[in-house]
Amino acid sequence: MKLTILGSAAAEGWPAVFCECEACRVARQRGGRNVRRRTAYALGDRLLIDFGPDAFWQSVEFGIDLTQIDDILFTHSHSDHLNPLELAFRRRGYSSVTRSLNVHGNAHVLARIREETKQPAENLHLGVHEIGPGQRVQIGGFAVTALEAQHASDEEDALNYVLEKDGKTLLIGHDTGWWLEQTWELVAGFRIDLAILECTYGLLNADMRSHHLGIAATVAFRDELQHRGALAPGAHVVANHFSHNGAANYDELCEWFAPHGIEVGYDGLVLDA
Repeated sequence: MKLTILGSAAAEGWPAVFCECEACRVARQRGGRNVRRRTAYALGDRLLIDFGPDAFWQSVEFGIDLTQIDDILFTHSHSDHLNPLELAFRRRGYSSVTRSLNVHGNAHVLARIREETKQPAENLHLGVHEIGPGQRVQIGGFAVTALEAQHASDEEDALNYVLEKDGKTLLIGHDTGWWLEQTWELVAGFRIDLAILECTYGLLNADMRSHHLGIAATVAFRDELQHRGALAPGAHVVANHFSHNGAANYDELCEWFAPHGIEVGYDGLVLDA
């Protein structure tokens, strides 16, 4: 199971467009792994997870042939993870499109696509599939279980995902605070080989009731997965989805996480479960 991190930043990207903070200044100076597009992933050659404002840049930079993508799985409807404008360009007159594309997400995701493209799904060659917490569906050869994330919970049911294929199990766990008990109980039934965990707040201390995590909470989250028996022996754990406001660039994050056995995600990192 090959996963490519196409983006590893929170909503503003990094360096944020107009930001003068030290973390953004350092990212502009150092470049490389310190420059982060908005978070998204490619799983194999046919499935994307999230499709935000950096999708064009990501596809060019990392050799993603969007004409061959069959499915996009969305975690939630926030603009850094969903850019309906790009989907609107599938319309006749903008692009020559013959292949269908399946989009999967919660009701808010599907409503944004419908309202902002201003087109019926068939005009965009889209198959539209709603998914909610606790559901288990088949997408592109993967068994996908939707988990209730703790993120924008007053507005919508943001989702994390467990994906299984060929005896391997992957967790996509960005954009969440500490899970509710029912989510911990559900995930305890899996043995995860590769876990991508939330770390938006970086060096900031995140309240466990927040809708994001910082580095200490990320480690605690990993430890809770272990406590629940949800991690397979030798599981690979990667922190991702970083905000410049967390005040730690790539090297600083690596230094902090190294003693805890957690890898720091970056744009272009290729992982095998």
